[in-house]
Amino acid sequence: MKEIKFNNEIFILDISGIIIWPKRKIAVVADLHLEKASFLASKGNFFPPYDSLETLLCLKSKLKQAEIKKVIFLGDIFHDNNGYERLRDKTKKIFDEIITKYEIVFITGNHDRHISIPNIRVVEGYTTERISFSHYPLKGKKIEIFGHFHPKFVIKTKRGHMSKKCFVIDQDKILLPAFGKFTGGVDVSEKIFYKIFSHDCTYYLLGKKKILEIKKN
Repeated sequence: MKEIKFNNEIFILDISGIIIWPKRKIAVVADLHLEKASFLASKGNFFPPYDSLETLLCLKSKLKQAEIKKVIFLGDIFHDNNGYERLRDKTKKIFDEIITKYEIVFITGNHDRHISIPNIRVVEGYTTERISFSHYPLKGKKIEIFGHFHPKFVIKTKRGHMSKKCFVIDQDKILLPAFGKFTGGVDVSEKIFYKIFSHDCTYYLLGKKKILEIKKN
């Protein structure tokens, strides 16, 4: 875990890719892409159908450890609008337990914009304590936390290169890594990140046992 100060508040970056707001007992998580494997299978591309179960078991464990009361989902929780209906019984039970146990803010993304889930009200954004939460970065918002880009940091090694999921943070913005077990990523050296973040942003790489902090050059 890594403690940071953002908007004069203490936040904790978890090695799983979740952000914890201890004062408010809030967890923020982005881009689970549940049922991505089953979606691809419907298109003729077959993968082991356990991505959703692994993702939700991890999420359930992290929320319990942090003694959370509210969860803010930052969009693309499901890979498509019909993902909830495709959840297997065991997996759906875990998902339903999570959305029943905690107060839920369910922000939609580009993949699940028209999703319908029993007893869940979906929204396009949420604001509290002057912080805007959304799937994408929003124009005109000074302080915001968002997902969508699946950021990763590429490290060159003697044998080639390796990549790590990461948070990208500057004075006004926090970008979360994708939490899902079956998600790709975008290299933070891509131009899109230069348009969003200031030159003094920091990357927080998710290692196996700790978070590595790297300042942007």
